Amino acid sequence: DANYGNVVGSLTNVGTYSGDASSYGTFDQGGNAIEWNDAVISGSTRGFRGGTRYDPAQYLRSETSDDATPSYEDSYFGFRVASATVPEPTSLLLTIMAGGLMLTRRKR
Repeated sequence: DANYGNVVGSLTNVGTYSGDASSYGTFDQGGNAIEWNDAVISGSTRGFRGGTRYDPAQYLRSETSDDATPSYEDSYFGFRVASATVPEPTSLLLTIMAGGLMLTRRKR
């Protein structure tokens, strides 16, 4: 399920159509608003996907994409804010150093 084809006629909250999570653990990735992504298409244009609350179903397909300049604005465009647990560089460096120290101690 997704908010497309002018069924609702307005934006819906994230989680409205939550059934099973995607393979990325996210919900409601299709419809509602077109989402910018980090793909550089050509020169200064960036990619977007997802279809809007007014688009027909074929715009929700993963192979459907388009591009525009980052300064382009429209009420149908948005972006998904996500976070991931990524170790800070200092903790990663300390882990590598500790592993190297343990290896040198074992060789003795």
